[in-house]
Amino acid sequence: MIFLGIDWGKIFSVPFWLEVNPGELSDRFEKIFLIVLFFCYAFYGLSKLLNRNLKIKHEFIRAKFWQKAANYFLTVAIAFTFIFFFRYEAIPVLGGRFWIFLWLVMDFIWLGYLLKYYFIDMPKYLAELENKKKLGKYLK
Repeated sequence: MIFLGIDWGKIFSVPFWLEVNPGELSDRFEKIFLIVLFFCYAFYGLSKLLNRNLKIKHEFIRAKFWQKAANYFLTVAIAFTFIFFFRYEAIPVLGGRFWIFLWLVMDFIWLGYLLKYYFIDMPKYLAELENKKKLGKYLK
């Protein structure tokens, strides 16, 4: 089945991902690349805005999460910009599909750490802060 200029039957084969000169991008695939880039940069801007607002409210633990998220989205966007450029220009080796595969693997690993911080570490830090505030009111 060919969709977006890719034979999806080959997508799970190793030679497909290790092809050094994968050819030109289709128009639809270019649009998908650009949409992903737009959302990465938009989420970066939103994360920076939320980080700044939380720092103003002195909620530094939540602000730290949004700073991590902003770093994640900016790094993803810049790396994907380079991958898109090399794929668009059909530069051998640097435009290979294996860069997209590596980018996706590293992305999901980093996203896992980000979600771990949000769901596991941040509630623990907030609970510790709440306990310190409770004890602090008796020490004054």
